[in-house]
Amino acid sequence: MPPRPLEYIYPGLVAAQAIHVAVQFRIPDLLARGPKTADELAAECGAHAPTLDRLLRALTSLDMFRQTPDRRYTNTPLTEILRTDQPMALHAVARFLPAPYLWSAIGGLSGSVRTGEPAFNRVFGQSFFDYLGSHPEEASVFNQVMALEIAWVSPGILRAYDFSRFKTLVDVGGGQGAFLRDILIATPTLRGILFDQPQVVVDAEKILTGEIAKRATIAAGSFFDRVPEGGDAYILKRIIHDWMDDDAAKILRNVRRAIAPGGTLLLIDALVDSQTHPAGLADLMMLVLGGCERTEAEFRTLLKSADFSLTRIVPAGAYSLIEGQPV
Repeated sequence: MPPRPLEYIYPGLVAAQAIHVAVQFRIPDLLARGPKTADELAAECGAHAPTLDRLLRALTSLDMFRQTPDRRYTNTPLTEILRTDQPMALHAVARFLPAPYLWSAIGGLSGSVRTGEPAFNRVFGQSFFDYLGSHPEEASVFNQVMALEIAWVSPGILRAYDFSRFKTLVDVGGGQGAFLRDILIATPTLRGILFDQPQVVVDAEKILTGEIAKRATIAAGSFFDRVPEGGDAYILKRIIHDWMDDDAAKILRNVRRAIAPGGTLLLIDALVDSQTHPAGLADLMMLVLGGCERTEAEFRTLLKSADFSLTRIVPAGAYSLIEGQPV
């Protein structure tokens, strides 16, 4: 029998915030060396001990922590991976998705459904990315989550697509360069250009190091103004879904002006109508933040508006690789 709606609403509503708070107070880290009481944990993290005990006791019902017979708490496999010293940095996800500023925006979903406008702009008076630009701590967590996503998706993309036929790949909105690094490592003959805003690429040299640095160029700017010329391939990983059609088309038109004749456009995004990994609830997140997950038909229309044709779609793990050519 399918779950009742309340079986989604009640646990999800409370659990996301509870996990966020536990990570915010560094509880998985504090338990790394062994069991501790709520009093001991509270003394180390600055919490109110009886209330922290209630929080952790509740999370034991989700197997997020375990309580020993002498009322000490320990990590479980689910909280071990939320420690800050774990290589996959899942603690950043727990800090990001249930963060108060995102929670407030999602709370405005009904307004977005009513008007079609992003709730984030209405709640905060600015766009999501403008907000990150003025809140460096939140931006740092966001960048950690994006780096983690790259670690998840790069293997599938590199298995699915051969980049060796290109000479120069421009990574538009490429963040701090982790994705471009992975492609360059897998493709020794390829040169790459990383392009993103100045405050984003400032630390890219720490990622594009060693032999890779010799084949990588770092460029700063806004893809709403221009993108670097000279590439025979332009890749935009999870960029287009951040924007509604008018802004997305503006980005793509700038790529169209810069791309070499016969070049290739590569979009990595989710497809709403994917048979294997449909976008699902992610589209509602993008709705309140000001973006949009799209169907194959919608991508065809969007590319056509920027003088590209959609030539093929390559499944690439969690996402799809949408290939286009200038027309």
